[in-house]
Amino acid sequence: MGQYDDLVEKQRMVLAVEKWRSKVKEISGTINGLAKSWTTTYNDGSQLIEDINGFARHTEEVPSSMTTEDCIDQISKESEDAKYRK
Repeated sequence: MGQYDDLVEKQRMVLAVEKWRSKVKEISGTINGLAKSWTTTYNDGSQLIEDINGFARHTEEVPSSMTTEDCIDQISKESEDAKYRK
């Protein structure tokens, strides 16, 4: 069964990336009278921008430029950083 170890590990990483991508990294907002704006940034760099001006609401999604491999590299970097912070 050792012949499938690499495939299993690769699939495990792909599933971890899908979960990691959807986690919120940062939320920022501004309020100026009736105009409000929130930007939610996810781990993969994608953003959800919500603007509310009075009763009008506008939502914009900015896609990520990171590939799955880029995300795997970033997860590895973050886990290495976490080891050194302990």
